[in-house]
Amino acid sequence: MTQDQPQVVDCHVHAVPEALLAEVADRPDPDGVEVRRTPEGYAVTMPGAPERLVRPRMSGAAVRDKTLAAMGIDGHVLAPWLDVQPTAAMPSTRARSWARRLNEALLASRQEVGSVVGCWASVAVDDPATAADDLARAVEVGMRGLVLSTDPVHCESLADPRLEPVWSAAEALRVPVMLHPSADGPSRVLPGSAPFANVYCRLVDTSFAVAKLLLAGVLDRHPALRLVTVHGGGMVPFQSGRLDGGHRADALSSYTIEREKPSDYLADLYYDTVAMSPAAIRFLVDAVGADHVLLGTDFPFALGDPDPVGAVNSAHLEADAAARILGRNVLDLLERA
Repeated sequence: MTQDQPQVVDCHVHAVPEALLAEVADRPDPDGVEVRRTPEGYAVTMPGAPERLVRPRMSGAAVRDKTLAAMGIDGHVLAPWLDVQPTAAMPSTRARSWARRLNEALLASRQEVGSVVGCWASVAVDDPATAADDLARAVEVGMRGLVLSTDPVHCESLADPRLEPVWSAAEALRVPVMLHPSADGPSRVLPGSAPFANVYCRLVDTSFAVAKLLLAGVLDRHPALRLVTVHGGGMVPFQSGRLDGGHRADALSSYTIEREKPSDYLADLYYDTVAMSPAAIRFLVDAVGADHVLLGTDFPFALGDPDPVGAVNSAHLEADAAARILGRNVLDLLERA
């Protein structure tokens, strides 16, 4: 890390740039996205999806920068809100076009404030081979990684063989892939789960998705793939013994992997600190090493960590480990050399 680089870097910040929203609100959109202005922000309707409200904290670069700075964060990586990524209802050409425009809008927003150190790209995955090409183009124009839903459209799961071209492309390009649950994931069918959607359901979706990915041998076939799991990896690192038990003696024993047990892959993954407690951060460091833990806030969502720096500093880590988590790990992960 050089002196002119930020010291505290948030890997997990969501944005939908206001310039893109205003553009779509002002005229009919060729990709079928509908946006209208409201007193609370921009109401966005993606094809085949319910209307979502994008508030100023999500769309405004200045308010985002000021809020993160007040938390002690001087650099961040922008990801789109998954609710505005291409949907299954969009024809292929429109899905690809919208993903490209979303990427371009995030890149353009970097010019508004100096604290953005990179952006996570979106790609349309209806045709994974085309998605791999689109990822290569996105990286060529400046995107630093890919953000992929844990419940990707047109695929059964992250273990779907159709995603092989995407994994191969990310591995060859040496860019990380953030695995992020959507607002409409599989856990939504759990009775009475609606009030717990952001509390536990996102963690359930991440846990199933990552467990299936590991058991399908994705990291055996792509050992250099760098995967970032959000919200502390869901339950996967904290309940890995049960996954090992299921693979050893239960219904998961039919899965063949190259290593002895699923938990042997945990240290290959990266985890953000949005488990939101010093004890959880300390557990992650002990389980996978400080090099694989990244500072995150999940800004601008209210449930995100309001004091991420304080949580790391309260985890009773060695100074070098804390410094890595607070910023150096994210910057190293974004480097492709």
